[in-house]
Amino acid sequence: MAETRHSIARSVGIAGRYLIEAEGNILVSDSASGREEGTVAPQPTDYLLSALAVCALGSVEKEARAQGIATPAGEARVTSERDPDDATRFASIQIDVTLENVTQDTAESLVAHFTGNCPIYNTLRRGGPIAVSVHVRS
Repeated sequence: MAETRHSIARSVGIAGRYLIEAEGNILVSDSASGREEGTVAPQPTDYLLSALAVCALGSVEKEARAQGIATPAGEARVTSERDPDDATRFASIQIDVTLENVTQDTAESLVAHFTGNCPIYNTLRRGGPIAVSVHVRS
């Protein structure tokens, strides 16, 4: 059965600040395009990049357990660059994973589990699918 998850963002009466409810978790996000004074809370891009980093490390840890390898300490650094000619897209997203106390071959095998299984990474890599619907309430 396919996993379905939900996230809802609600305006809170402060321009550019939103309350997010995601599967019972509460987060706050600011939008640079909606905030006149600048942002304080993480912006949507921050959450996207963080999601990739967490998925990378979580996948590495899961695969290490499956292979009977001691879970390596690690870091996933994700960097995005906005396209200078088209602000509606990223020119690049770079994911750098550094693992400790494993060989290069083992590290590559563990990270391959991430690139082969993370739906966030693979949706971004493939460029879709995504849809938007619009509704009105009175």
